[in-house]
Amino acid sequence: MDNKEQQQKPSTRAAIIGLVGTILTICGGLSGALIGGLATIYKVEQVAQRLAIAAPQSDQPLTVDTRRIAISSSKVAILEPSKYLVFQDLGFVMAQPTPGWNQGRQMTYYDLFLEHGTNLSPLILFSSWIKDAWDDQPVRQIRYTEPVTVQFLEGSTENGVPVDPTQLENDTVTFYSQIIVLALDKAIAQQDFTLYGLALAWGSLHQGGVNDLVVNPDSQYVFEQVSWELKGVRVDDRQADLTLQRWALFAEGPDRYYIVEVQYVPAAGQSMQVWDDLQAYLDAFRVIH
Repeated sequence: MDNKEQQQKPSTRAAIIGLVGTILTICGGLSGALIGGLATIYKVEQVAQRLAIAAPQSDQPLTVDTRRIAISSSKVAILEPSKYLVFQDLGFVMAQPTPGWNQGRQMTYYDLFLEHGTNLSPLILFSSWIKDAWDDQPVRQIRYTEPVTVQFLEGSTENGVPVDPTQLENDTVTFYSQIIVLALDKAIAQQDFTLYGLALAWGSLHQGGVNDLVVNPDSQYVFEQVSWELKGVRVDDRQADLTLQRWALFAEGPDRYYIVEVQYVPAAGQSMQVWDDLQAYLDAFRVIH
């Protein structure tokens, strides 16, 4: 990376965080007070193996079977290439995209900041704590190719916080159903976070939108569900409310932490196949041991 690009990165990040800051109040760090406060926000459940969480707006839960997440290298070797993407160097497996989804983007954490005109993953807000430490950490993304377009209006709110459209770079944003896997090198991540710290921090970024956090103290997994409510916006040329449904699976491998972030954007007339595909993508995620 040349010097000019290195100089542009902090200003780009600051501009994006500044724009998001018109919607969110970003905490300055994971203090003891923050962790204590989170205990009153989360409905915490302890379960053994099968995790299932439905968004409050839906009766359909997204599920994870923790018995199937870990996979040996010998079993990885016999997976069907037509069904699975194997990232041996990153220590995980995910599904091949199905028709209607992009072919799986290979990105870095910093690339998440550059998706202009698109709803940004809340993962970027970890930057408030880690600055540029994660910039080169690998990201893999599968995204549904038919977005929902939202225009913010005067009086619009996100999770109850007023949005001033004049402060946004663009008042029209596309929202995608998608799955993102961030594979964090433990040597870098553990300078600031444990696995449980990552889960607590990700939830705190949603400003009270956490609905469930499921955890087993003896496991290497945390499963969490949050809502992101857009009210008084224009969706497909009509004023409406829209609730983004998000889940995150936090998993641990020998050398990496994994944040698997799932976003489902309900849309009028949308096929339930979109939901089924997201469930299949989450079912296919494996950590190589």
